[in-house]
Amino acid sequence: MDDQSRVQKVFSKLYYGVKIHQTDTVLVIAIALITITSYNLGKISISRNSKTPVTILEPNDFQDIVRPDVGEGSLPKNPSTTLRVNQSVLASKKSKSKLYHFTWCPGAGQIAEANRLTFTNEQAAITAGYTLAGNCKK
Repeated sequence: MDDQSRVQKVFSKLYYGVKIHQTDTVLVIAIALITITSYNLGKISISRNSKTPVTILEPNDFQDIVRPDVGEGSLPKNPSTTLRVNQSVLASKKSKSKLYHFTWCPGAGQIAEANRLTFTNEQAAITAGYTLAGNCKK
């Protein structure tokens, strides 16, 4: 028996085996395709959720940002050169710890309006005996 007839015999057996179990074969292929598709859709949905969330700031939060590398109304050339110009600091009148916060710090938003002390700059707060809060970065 030559090689060609052996190959024909193998394919013939395979063909008749698939023909006999046609419904089972189609079912296995369908399950495999559904499984692969579900897995890939899951990976896509996870990758979309892992992006950095967008933070929406109050309009007042943008007033203290100046870009020295751009003119007024133009786009920045180097985003790493953002400077905070509004150096006013906030503290609480009722605070026993005597901590001050910059306006962009999370602790500044937690001070009740009635208890809020506003210093014109950081040096004024230090002179009054206040120290920078640990969770507040310059």
